Amino acid sequence: MTRDASEIVVDLSALQHNVAVLTALVAPSEVMVVVKNDAYGHGLVDVVRSSLAAGVTWIGALDLPTALALRGAGISPPTRIFAWLLDPFDDLEPAISSAIDLGISTIEQLDAIASSRSGVAARIHLKIDTGLHRNGATVEDWPRLVARAVQLEKQGVVEVAAVWTHIAEADDAEDSTSIARFESAVTRARELGVEAPIRHLAASAAAFSRCDARFDLVRFGAFVYGLPPGGGPSAQTMGLRQVMTLRSRVTAIEGRSDGRRRASIDLGYADGISTRAPGRIGVAIHGRRLPLIAPLEVDRAWIDLEPTDDVAVGDLVTLWGDGGAGEPTLQEWGDATSTMSEELVVRLSPRIPRRMA
Repeated sequence: MTRDASEIVVDLSALQHNVAVLTALVAPSEVMVVVKNDAYGHGLVDVVRSSLAAGVTWIGALDLPTALALRGAGISPPTRIFAWLLDPFDDLEPAISSAIDLGISTIEQLDAIASSRSGVAARIHLKIDTGLHRNGATVEDWPRLVARAVQLEKQGVVEVAAVWTHIAEADDAEDSTSIARFESAVTRARELGVEAPIRHLAASAAAFSRCDARFDLVRFGAFVYGLPPGGGPSAQTMGLRQVMTLRSRVTAIEGRSDGRRRASIDLGYADGISTRAPGRIGVAIHGRRLPLIAPLEVDRAWIDLEPTDDVAVGDLVTLWGDGGAGEPTLQEWGDATSTMSEELVVRLSPRIPRRMA
């Protein structure tokens, strides 16, 4: 049995279902689908094309290499691609020429745009720090950033398309404070001459639960993939469907010294399987959940078998999925291993074949 016996199955119809649910929820606000880290390990280009087919017009790429890769794959305007994690040494000219929307936090970034020779106005989103301290201009620096942007807009160097921020989405009172700070920053920017027709603040959790956080555009990441936060409501309860299923097949069955048996699959920690999983979570074989047991090896995991379990080499093993075949969901995996479900999917090795369904 080869490693090809394992596969990641990406259900694009489930992804489109989630996009439809989220779009309806936040309307009339627009939806941006965030595709950082190879679309959370689901496959960048396929996820983007599926999202566009579902009516999405905004893609959140995180960084310039991802944004430019999408343009290179034929994801052309009018699709808006937004990149906000900019390295101080990034050459911004290719992004400007490719009509990538840029998240801007500093005057230095504006000056870098001004010194580029793209010949077209850069479309920018000015970021205010409202308390998360994940980039963004401070309240003290905000007027200077806005004034410089206004100056460059009058010169035709930039187009200020949006004002935006990140919030923690951890504490309701803290988020309310961040929303109020954001509204004040938008007001101040408009007083200084920025029209900025778009305002965006919320990612998945805040956009789902708070109407006052949605503004004109919301950035949905994990929820698009059916990955709710740990310890909270399930994807099914939220009306979402988990998009990814991870499967393998039994490669060997061995006896143990205690008289029991164990079955192996060719997936281990080199493939991204959490070392915390054995003893905490099970997998599904023939619709029955059986526990993973130690040791988790570099390229192999072990499953405990009862004497009555009718399991043979080649049998299908589902590590996680939507729960329809008795398998645990990614939310269950996250809770069991004390991590986020999105961390589990982005850890998966590219050597595991991916199949779009």
